[in-house]
Amino acid sequence: MVYIFVASLIAGWLLTGVVRRAAARRGLLDMPNTRSSHVIPTPRGGGIAIVIITLAAACAQVLLEGGRIPVAVAWIAGGGLVAGIGFLDDLKGVSAMVRAGVQALAAIVLLSAVDLPVVLGLPQSSLGTVAFLWVAGALAVMWSINLFNFMDGIDGLASAQCVFVVVAATLLTGVGNGLGSSLVPCIAMAGACVGFLIWNAPPAKIFMGDVGSGFIGFGLIAGALTTGGKGPVSFWTWLVLNGLFSADATVTLLVRLMRGQRIYEAHRLHVYQRLARRWSSHGRVTAAYMSINLIWCLPWAIATTQFPGNAPVLALAALLPLCMVAVAARAGQTDP
Repeated sequence: MVYIFVASLIAGWLLTGVVRRAAARRGLLDMPNTRSSHVIPTPRGGGIAIVIITLAAACAQVLLEGGRIPVAVAWIAGGGLVAGIGFLDDLKGVSAMVRAGVQALAAIVLLSAVDLPVVLGLPQSSLGTVAFLWVAGALAVMWSINLFNFMDGIDGLASAQCVFVVVAATLLTGVGNGLGSSLVPCIAMAGACVGFLIWNAPPAKIFMGDVGSGFIGFGLIAGALTTGGKGPVSFWTWLVLNGLFSADATVTLLVRLMRGQRIYEAHRLHVYQRLARRWSSHGRVTAAYMSINLIWCLPWAIATTQFPGNAPVLALAALLPLCMVAVAARAGQTDP
């Protein structure tokens, strides 16, 4: 699988450069405003390179290697829907209701390719329980898509997070179980993110845009749902690996809801945004988040693979302190 990662990295670097030049020519620029974390007009929409490379890998897997058709369809159709609506939003803006509708459809496509009780390690469930799991699963998919959108606000952070989660999950899956075909699109996505990161590292020469951030959010939960229950790495492992993003985005959203703020409006109230302003450095914040991933999230993720019967409890133990830190850091609160 290393060759998929390396090939995707090179393709991501080259294609992002092409997209950057095209975006600049067409005036597809992210203009600085009071809620921005950048100060100069910067091309956006570079995430389309990540989308193209990932979906190409999914198609090639079916055509050349006889990959699992339902999983490939989930990536191509569901991921394509998310990327498409994100691209339209980057170009001219799309209403929140339309985005939510398309994301819900993508969630249905993805959930149709998996057996949720098996993925979550639950016993044979009744029809009512399965219906509940479908609703909860659809909300989880939609939240994963949007939380990555929310967390893509400074240079390098979102793409670096994707690389960490996928590489860690892949290595843990490979210990004693081999690499499943379901991981091929994830590996391609991570490799493309490294190629993109060459352009997006501080100071960023191009931004990912909604087309890329939403797609990565879809891709990570697709990886969790399509590999869960088939080896040492479970859905809970993926949740822990992405725990820092989940805690920051979720606490910020809940605090803003409780304070009566309009959650669909842009803001700079996430913990990572506060740190970027305080430290005056995107690179330091990204490095800090990756360090916490390695020091805190990775050991807990490993624990979920060693003690699969206790994985939900271990995930809670890993995430709760992160949420408490986010609250202490005033996530979602306006400055006095």
